[in-house]
Amino acid sequence: MTEIGTSPGILVLRTGPFTKTPKVITVPAEMVDSFVSKLQEAARAAEEDYWGLLPAFRAGAASDDTAELTRAKDKWILSQPWRQEMQQALGNERSRLFFMDYAGHVGVVAAAPYLAAPHLLIVDPLQLHRLSPAFQRAAARARHSLPASVADPAQRLAAAQREWASVPWPRHPVALPTQQQADAVIAGLRTEFLRRAPLLKEH
Repeated sequence: MTEIGTSPGILVLRTGPFTKTPKVITVPAEMVDSFVSKLQEAARAAEEDYWGLLPAFRAGAASDDTAELTRAKDKWILSQPWRQEMQQALGNERSRLFFMDYAGHVGVVAAAPYLAAPHLLIVDPLQLHRLSPAFQRAAARARHSLPASVADPAQRLAAAQREWASVPWPRHPVALPTQQQADAVIAGLRTEFLRRAPLLKEH
């Protein structure tokens, strides 16, 4: 589950399983355009591998049930050597907000002041594509509220972290799609992917 929101002068991204406390990334309005752009670039790069990895995602599933397929996919993704890949991608850089694509997914490496504690978030690129309009709206709200917000970005980030840590998770009741609805969305995203020019990635 991923939610997009705002605080004064801040874009907020909360993500995590329904059953656990979500991670909260806060981004100052001054950085939202760069943040959203880099996230979308990483999603597009990840999708170049995503569709080819679908058989691997599903290999450990005991049935075609949506929940079972999701469980098998999550297990496969978490079994990949993300830490080694992250260390190789980062090198000597010690960025507090870093984006990477690996195993058909987007990795967001974040630390304070953007995230309360250092963490690697793994996000499905298709989910990021579906959320693109929400990101654009939230970025616009964050920029619009900037003049009325606290001048110091660090204070804004800390206030947003405190505010969103107390917001119920998920914020609103979630109606899960039927299998037919999910299949239709996936088919549409697959069609969009096939219509795009292939992205040449550096290795």
